[in-house]
Amino acid sequence: MLLINRWSKEVLEFGDVMTSEEQTVWLFRKRIKDFDRLVEGLGLSVSFLTVSQSDVSVDSGFRWVTAVMGSMRKQFRRRGLAFFYVAALEIQPKRYRRYGVLAPHWHIVIAHSLADALPHGERLKNGHVKKVRDGSVITWDWLRKNVKQKFGMYFCCDAWSRSVEDYLAKYLAKDELLKEFKAKLGRRVRVFASSQLPVEFQMDGLQGLEFKELLSDHPDLAELFWHRERSSIVGRGKEILDRWACDGSVSRVVRYPRVRVIRGDWIAAGVTRNYGHKVS
Repeated sequence: MLLINRWSKEVLEFGDVMTSEEQTVWLFRKRIKDFDRLVEGLGLSVSFLTVSQSDVSVDSGFRWVTAVMGSMRKQFRRRGLAFFYVAALEIQPKRYRRYGVLAPHWHIVIAHSLADALPHGERLKNGHVKKVRDGSVITWDWLRKNVKQKFGMYFCCDAWSRSVEDYLAKYLAKDELLKEFKAKLGRRVRVFASSQLPVEFQMDGLQGLEFKELLSDHPDLAELFWHRERSSIVGRGKEILDRWACDGSVSRVVRYPRVRVIRGDWIAAGVTRNYGHKVS
């Protein structure tokens, strides 16, 4: 499959069809870039949280991560503070091949609007953790009660880099390693998780400029529900339809039709399975 940048005309080749592993890597890297734009645009502070599962169930790990992040988000929202996260599962196929041990590690980047909201620690040479500072919103005690119950180990610290890509990109496996990992498990597995980000930070390059110009020319379109669908930014309206039955009763059906679509910078050449658009 060929991906063509509709502005620069640059071409990327992925083979005949983008595999599910390639899609996972592609979509996650896009989410990391969106997250970096969010941090810079809102001037947020960044913390890193690493958790290691004591249970070997990767599926449970994904559910635990989203549950813990949901609980943490509630603590921030009660104080009127911003909270966003993105998490990647560190895949260790070499360790599994050598020792037969599957010990999933989740690396989580948390962006928030209060600098000392989360605790900060330092990892010592002997592997122990030195607690340098408690958090004003999330404390070490909160992490122990909410994270340790679900994971075997955890560590939290302030960001050493404001670039999320610098921190997380190395943990996302290449498509071949990801394929091998899934084969070992014998099933599909979720390898990253993320908050829903504001749509203005989900746009690539000139896509954001196109969006602003569209709303400037047609202010009424701002009322649409705008969100990302794969590489496109889609504006959906709302329709409520009345359906009359033979007995005279009425049922209402709610639909959210597409009204406007702003294509991404990269589009697929030709029709591909479950991905992209057709280029004429």
